[in-house]
Amino acid sequence: MGDYRHLYGPVPSRRLGRSLGVDMVPMKTCCLDCTYCQLGPTTVHTDERREYVEVEEVLDELARWLKAGGSADYLTFAGCGEPTLNSELGDAMARARALSDIPVCLLTNGALLWREGPRNAALQADLIMPSLDAGTDETLQRINRPVAGITLERYVEGLRTTV
Repeated sequence: MGDYRHLYGPVPSRRLGRSLGVDMVPMKTCCLDCTYCQLGPTTVHTDERREYVEVEEVLDELARWLKAGGSADYLTFAGCGEPTLNSELGDAMARARALSDIPVCLLTNGALLWREGPRNAALQADLIMPSLDAGTDETLQRINRPVAGITLERYVEGLRTTV
């Protein structure tokens, strides 16, 4: 695919067709440490939002990819950690949409959507695909192992008010 640090794919997706991945956080930076994560244990377990990856770097790579004839059904902000941890995610998605007519998708664990910043960022996507796989707070704590302060009640409230 070329020399890109923050883009991967496009990868085939049952739900999204050909999806170009856009990674906005370093490897395994997440607010959850799910026991089943295909990428292994979380190494940076945090709920701190900051600009982990510079938006300009990501957008420069995306512009190069598009100029080289890149095509996809979705620009999917996901990656190797939780994208809503990047404080500039909303700006990145809005600016990515301005570069192309390819719709923007956000794949998120949804755990931070109860907070205003992550929720507002998520709303910049054309399609939000959050996940929730715990039905009780005990299961959330045991299987998803969130950082302190994330409860099932907050998690569900964030999903309810966002999607």
